[in-house]
Amino acid sequence: VVDRRALESEQRAVPVDADAESAVELALLGRPVPGLEISITDPATGEPCKDRQVGELRIAGNSLTVGYYNQPEATAELITDGWLNTGDLAYTVGGELVVCGRIKDVIIVGGRNIYPQDIEVVAGEVDGVRTGNVIAFGIEGRQGAQDIIVVAESKATDQGDVEREVTRRVTESVGIPPKKVILVQAGSVPKTSSGKLQRSACRLQYLADELDLLEPV
Repeated sequence: VVDRRALESEQRAVPVDADAESAVELALLGRPVPGLEISITDPATGEPCKDRQVGELRIAGNSLTVGYYNQPEATAELITDGWLNTGDLAYTVGGELVVCGRIKDVIIVGGRNIYPQDIEVVAGEVDGVRTGNVIAFGIEGRQGAQDIIVVAESKATDQGDVEREVTRRVTESVGIPPKKVILVQAGSVPKTSSGKLQRSACRLQYLADELDLLEPV
């Protein structure tokens, strides 16, 4: 259980009580299995991170890919000096791993790293929204800051009320109102075959005006 503000603004995992106003709970995943190593590095400098400092997770060992087939440029980006760059933001606690999210999914607003899953959880608690079928992502806004977009599956007839309640809950949770809350048809939020949310795909659908919008009642 860590302080959300320090995690977002300072990229540090500062322990707090579970009932603290800014508390957020993340899963402690344990230590690497034999034959694998982990390293947390600053994405900008490549320097190793200290304990409880958030950076990019890199892994090395005896059960990793050696690269992409016939794609040397992509392989060079994926693997650095034998370390595989996972694209995950993470930190360690006494050698144990905690994963915060994906670098490409983080929404940057006012110097804060807003994690989309924090938005998706609170939006999914709103009546009329299908829990587990919400995607949040950022789009380019004014002066380099990103705007928050929330796409949620719904079967609600009172769409305006649901949109307003999602906006209220998200604003209350992360301190920033979403630019738009968009309700879409059940089953239309893009997911992988294993059921993982595809935020990048949803963002592309939004930008291409291809979301399957919920029809007004």
